[in-house]
Amino acid sequence: MMFDKLVNRVLLVNDDGIDAYGIKILKDVAHKIAHEVWVVAPAIDQSGVSCSVSIKAPFRVAKRNEQEYAVYGTPADCSLFAIKHLMADKLPDLVLSGINNGSNVGFETVLSGTVGAAMMATALGIPSIALSQCSTEDNQPTIWDCSAYHAESVIRKLLSLSAPKNICFNVNFPSCDAHQIKGLKITKQGDCDVSRFVVAPIKDPEGHDYFWFRAQRNQQVCDDSKELDAANGNFIAITPIGYERTNYAFYEKLLKEFDC
Repeated sequence: MMFDKLVNRVLLVNDDGIDAYGIKILKDVAHKIAHEVWVVAPAIDQSGVSCSVSIKAPFRVAKRNEQEYAVYGTPADCSLFAIKHLMADKLPDLVLSGINNGSNVGFETVLSGTVGAAMMATALGIPSIALSQCSTEDNQPTIWDCSAYHAESVIRKLLSLSAPKNICFNVNFPSCDAHQIKGLKITKQGDCDVSRFVVAPIKDPEGHDYFWFRAQRNQQVCDDSKELDAANGNFIAITPIGYERTNYAFYEKLLKEFDC
């Protein structure tokens, strides 16, 4: 039944920051599946920092209440701090990262702090799910209807599976109303495409240059087995991903070439 508690403790992290709207939605969902909900998230927006860890610098933590902490560090710092220190005596059963404001599909997953926090938790032995709400590219407000309505059922479905310990799930909810969803689709990450990245120079009030990175996503549906295309086609895209990046086909070829 939808109101059954599936786990004892769940840890929520993200990269948009502890006060972001997406993590508030996720907190409501988490209370429906877990007896205890802990939030350990960046104090400020940390989008695009991947799985970086503050090895060369200390970080501070602001305690908001017994189960909620704002970390002045990266999303991966949040997972590390919670799992290796804050909750070390009684580990979380599940880590949920997000819900990110904007998609994390294809090459974006390499850059994503949302995915990075989930991958860190996976590397530390905790099952994890990264969740993102796709948005439009015309500066319109994000439509959260899809993730708010479907996140609980998707999480429940994924928790019912017997998944390998070295993978986490990357979930992308399409930018549409909840009733427009065509279903779930198991997807692949897809090819790397950074051709639409541009560097935008802007003048500050004193006439000096500063720069923004900007990117546009392909909106065509070319291969709906890939998460970008599935999300563009109004499917909830679910990709199993891991931290192992070896290209095994070429690995085997190299072994022969070098006679190893």
